[in-house]
Amino acid sequence: MKQAVIRRDALEDFIRSIGKDCMVYAPLREGNTVCLTEISSGGKIELAYANSKVPLKSLFFPQAETICTFEDGEVLNVHLPDEKAVVFGSRPCDARALRIVDKVFSEDITDPYYHARRNNTLIISLTCNDPSDTCFCTSLGGSPSGKEGSDILVFDLGEVLLFETVSEKGESFMETYSGSFQPAKKVQMKTKKDIASMAEKKVPAIDAEAVSERLEGSFDSPFWDEIHKTCLGCGVCTFLCPTCHCFAFDDNRVDSIGERIRLWDCCQYPAFTLEASGHNPRISSRERMRQRIMHKFSYYVKNFEEVACVGCGRCVENCPINLDLREIVTIIKEES
Repeated sequence: MKQAVIRRDALEDFIRSIGKDCMVYAPLREGNTVCLTEISSGGKIELAYANSKVPLKSLFFPQAETICTFEDGEVLNVHLPDEKAVVFGSRPCDARALRIVDKVFSEDITDPYYHARRNNTLIISLTCNDPSDTCFCTSLGGSPSGKEGSDILVFDLGEVLLFETVSEKGESFMETYSGSFQPAKKVQMKTKKDIASMAEKKVPAIDAEAVSERLEGSFDSPFWDEIHKTCLGCGVCTFLCPTCHCFAFDDNRVDSIGERIRLWDCCQYPAFTLEASGHNPRISSRERMRQRIMHKFSYYVKNFEEVACVGCGRCVENCPINLDLREIVTIIKEES
């Protein structure tokens, strides 16, 4: 593990020097929101922000992407992305979420589009000094300074940023740009530990340990009758979730030439499970809400032995009717 620092006022020059070798994404402000945006678009890098509006997964699993083009039923072109990229400033919860999505696109059949981007991208995560009150990462095995999924962790110490390698890819990166770094001092290392410890204590905790077990045999439980009633079915919770990964295909064609596009889809939409016969096994929001919760806290756990939620808090913060996943988890524990 290598640790080194960069002065805060030298960060933007450093990031732009990386941009000479590859694409660089960083947190940039767009109006009232912060998004992980390609740095070539300009703008000042944000360090003091809660989380990006759209999750990190969108850089690897885009909201819409052309899978192939075709003519007269024959595939003409399959383009696999080959651009090298660096993501600077994603939050640890988002990096950890990628490890969850990785399993979906790696088991049995490897998705070549997703993995081409993952293999060509280095992730530099910015640890959280002041977690939002909607975050609950520590309740699900995460941390404001969690390492999982990152290649390098960055700690904001004020005048300097401390870079700490997590993977071999991260070590290689820091060796390549070694001229931009200065050795970390003992006092800076102590400050890093103090800041990380204080951030950990700020995260509101919920008891999510037994939820998966409680959901066993709860498919027809009466608590589903109440939980869903205020849900609008707008899909905000799933589209902004860093681990949701449902998608659909759309073929656009003019005469004999067309393209197949993969699009994000949402289990909270009635048409998601609508069959050609007209039958829909999830006819109401009750069934759709149950699917969302069961998928994250039961089905995914059975398949991959971990919960498909990292406690980023986006669904809590952005729900238009303030439906709180933390409260749902508590109800399940108390009533199931």
